[in-house]
Amino acid sequence: MVIELSNGTLFQVSVWAVLFATLLVLVCAYVLCRLVARRERSKHSVEMARVEHEHRQTLEVVKQQTLARVSQDLRAPIMLLIGSLQQMAEEPLGDDVGGRVQMMLRSAQMLLHQVNILSAGMGAVPAPSALTSVAGVQRGTVATPARETSSGTPTTSTETAQLVGIDDHNAAMVSSKEMEAYQEEEETNEGQRMTLLMVDDSADMCRFVRDYFRKDYNVITASNGEQALTCLEENDGIGLVVSDVTMPKMDGLELCRRVKTDLRWSHIPVILLTGRRSEEIEVEGLKLGADDYITKPFNVETLRLRVKKLIEKKESRQRQFREKMDVAPSEITITSVDEQFIQQAIKICEEHISDTEFSVEVLGHELSLSRTYLYKKLINITGKGPAEFIRTIRMKRGKQYLEKTGMSMSDIAAALGYSNPKRFTENFKTEYGMSPSEYARKIRSEKTPLTV
Repeated sequence: MVIELSNGTLFQVSVWAVLFATLLVLVCAYVLCRLVARRERSKHSVEMARVEHEHRQTLEVVKQQTLARVSQDLRAPIMLLIGSLQQMAEEPLGDDVGGRVQMMLRSAQMLLHQVNILSAGMGAVPAPSALTSVAGVQRGTVATPARETSSGTPTTSTETAQLVGIDDHNAAMVSSKEMEAYQEEEETNEGQRMTLLMVDDSADMCRFVRDYFRKDYNVITASNGEQALTCLEENDGIGLVVSDVTMPKMDGLELCRRVKTDLRWSHIPVILLTGRRSEEIEVEGLKLGADDYITKPFNVETLRLRVKKLIEKKESRQRQFREKMDVAPSEITITSVDEQFIQQAIKICEEHISDTEFSVEVLGHELSLSRTYLYKKLINITGKGPAEFIRTIRMKRGKQYLEKTGMSMSDIAAALGYSNPKRFTENFKTEYGMSPSEYARKIRSEKTPLTV
């Protein structure tokens, strides 16, 4: 075979050479195709293995979530059942009825023990040793050692029976009519007792907490954040809010934000409850101004002590305002909203301190608050109503005059807005337990050095 090249040169090639070259090309193509096919099969196998692994992981997560939710769904009614049975067991019952109550209580506690083991295996609650001690009835025959709650506080077996908690979406959802019926049952003649607002979408939880606290507080309930805001609008006496985090319509975090940023309610302590163990959720709640945070399931005695502690802190801040001469607003308030409010209130009183026409109405007008809300704010933060608040600011200034100046009583009274010095004397004695002249003599005696 003769082949003519482009430059005109003749090149003779044998047939066998052509066949060999063709064969070589075909072999190379075949090998290349096999390599590509093998590589694709390998990639496909890896991809299939990855998909299968992800599928198994997804199934495992779904299984864990399902088991955790089931255990949570079971734990909620069991805990409420235990709490109710515990209360029944503490009442005077006949031997027959009392024995049956104790038997049901022990059975419910054993069931809770098993559910908590399941929950611990799913990572939903701490290890069983922390939460699953089986409690004895106060009058019963089952005795168990003391244990520690999630807060680290040792508790007895009796307290274990008072553990209560709910899940994020309780199966026993309550209708608004049912919740309104509960609210209508609240006693209205509770005197001056503090009103506690319990907010939860579980009617059973609301009823349980209401029954537990009603001896000490006037308790009203709401099933979500929106209803809670309505309660705050309609009830001037609410002194504390306990709210679940996960609720329909408006959750506890949004409710907390609304309460703490509204001047009318920002002084009200808020305790948040949650079944989700997440530091992020807790931090978010505290950033929004929550005063305390309790993870469910919780011991109702723990809740009672937290409520008591918040009340004691408020009373301590009120004492500071009464007793300390120059108290900083930040020392007697919780939120920045309240701090600004007190700063402004003190500033207005000091600006009008010598004004004989200065009144509660003027103070409320300059603070843009109605007389009702002005009274509620000041009484909760300082322990004094508006008139007493104005008087206290004047008396503190009068005390400074007596300590640091040689002004006469009539001049001091005039500087404090009193047209009658006698009125100044009466108010000073009411505030400090002694007359201005007695206090002046006391100051002079303290400054005079003792002589031998």
